[in-house]
Amino acid sequence: MRSKRILTGLVVWLTMPAAPVEAAPDDPYLVYVANRQVVKGESQWPVLLRADAATGALTEVSRNGSQGNLFVHPYDLAIERDGSIVVADMGQFAPDDPTPDGAIVRVDPRNGGQSLVSKGGTLVDPAGVAVAPDGALYVVENVGTDGAPAVIRVDPASGAQTVVARGGELCNPFGIALEPSGGIVVVDYGTLVLNGRPLVECPTRPTGALLRVEGSTGRQTVLSQGNLLQSPFGLAVEHGGRILVANERVAATGATPGVVAVDPVSGSQSPVTPNTVGDILRLPERIALAPDGRLLVTDFELVDRVGGIVRVAPGDGAQTIAWSGELFNNPLGIAAVVNRPPAAALTASPATVAGGRPVTFDASGSADPEGLALRYDWDLDGDGVFERRTTAPAVSLGYPDSRTLTARVRVSDPHRAAATADAPLTVDATLPLLGAFRASARTILGRARSRRVRPAAAAARPRRTTTFRYLLSEPAAVAIRIERALAGRRVRGRCRARGRRKVPRRVRCTRWRQVVILRQREAAGPNALHFSGRVGGKRLIPGRYRATAWAADSVGNGSQPKSIRLRVVAPVDHR
Repeated sequence: MRSKRILTGLVVWLTMPAAPVEAAPDDPYLVYVANRQVVKGESQWPVLLRADAATGALTEVSRNGSQGNLFVHPYDLAIERDGSIVVADMGQFAPDDPTPDGAIVRVDPRNGGQSLVSKGGTLVDPAGVAVAPDGALYVVENVGTDGAPAVIRVDPASGAQTVVARGGELCNPFGIALEPSGGIVVVDYGTLVLNGRPLVECPTRPTGALLRVEGSTGRQTVLSQGNLLQSPFGLAVEHGGRILVANERVAATGATPGVVAVDPVSGSQSPVTPNTVGDILRLPERIALAPDGRLLVTDFELVDRVGGIVRVAPGDGAQTIAWSGELFNNPLGIAAVVNRPPAAALTASPATVAGGRPVTFDASGSADPEGLALRYDWDLDGDGVFERRTTAPAVSLGYPDSRTLTARVRVSDPHRAAATADAPLTVDATLPLLGAFRASARTILGRARSRRVRPAAAAARPRRTTTFRYLLSEPAAVAIRIERALAGRRVRGRCRARGRRKVPRRVRCTRWRQVVILRQREAAGPNALHFSGRVGGKRLIPGRYRATAWAADSVGNGSQPKSIRLRVVAPVDHR
């Protein structure tokens, strides 16, 4: 790859999210910046920075090291629809060596992790990258494998490369952007002269130019050239279609503006802001568009020689320093993204639950205004610490003991805008107590065994009904199951029906068959449940029975069961 003095470029492309949202002038936004230098002095240096327009904070996003080691000479960046950052990296510098070691690197804005999208092939010196509405990456290749610069389409998933246009009007391109109509525009630096000697020579066009490339045919046309376009590096396209170009060259006379506006139809040029020795801009490189209409221009040097970001007013072109300082290391790439905070929502189901039973916390009602995927941090014990992180909007957890708490979720988008929501939860792990279970009559009248009735003494008369009485420690639903005892035989540890064969005493057992379950819901304290002695309109068959009672509170906690024995007898003749 051929060496260059510098100052190569970045293109700004404000990628629309999956569900396009019209930006308002007062929308909060973030600015991502790429430093060209990976090493400053002898140490690794931040490559990607994040600037918060609301707070003025400037923070590091990614550098070589634990986050990856894919950066060599980053020249451009753009933002994908899911918020990821793609960086065009030129690879190693070597004079007149067209080795294809350029790469497109993807960076996770949450943690700065680096991953490779595409490398080599037609990528010798990729100088700029833009993201199309369908997610495809368009790369401007400054050198080309055969010495012919090119525009290349890169599949964002597979990394496959397709040449869109090669050679022709492309001579020394550094910037690429997409128009609202879908057209591709490329800024060409023109002849590069270093120390009086042409390092890159464009015989037919020594000055800069703005080119339009058709994506379907690769056809190239010169939209505007010469005049105010002197050493242009980067560009951005306004929503209305006007194209803004940054000139790198310093003009002592003020004849060359730092930013030039180009009409997309006529190609006419007009100055936006100057770049003279008395201005803040020293070596303007690339442009981003803020929602409030101001321009954000990366400057390779500024007064401190390490550069920063200059804010340019849209009306009079007034310049002010937006961000500068020690984190900068000759910045090139810049992109601005609207970043409104997401809306958070949380439900707990059930909101009152028994101890040990799972609770589902659902934050699927949360949403991001830009349509970006959210990450979920959970504080499920209500202590204020978010101890769990997921990409799914729902989690489940059980609590062993009684407690009252407020669970919280913090939802955040890829650019770290966040919002929180909470949901109250009550855990009831206290079992209800059912005590003093008894029956007013434990021998009740059943159906006749046969038509013949035996005489009996008057003292043996059983009652026709019984009333079960019990105490409850709390309001609960009470169930009383009445079962009949039947003779059985033990088979493999279970008591089964006897059958017709004689059963040896050693395997005899008693099995219980459910007859009916009586249910009612009662308050705490003493309660009673009346049993008529009939099931399905008929009295019970004479024999041995048992009644087992248990209680369950509103969340499903169950008491220990209590049982009493009953006897059902046949009617007798009292004559």
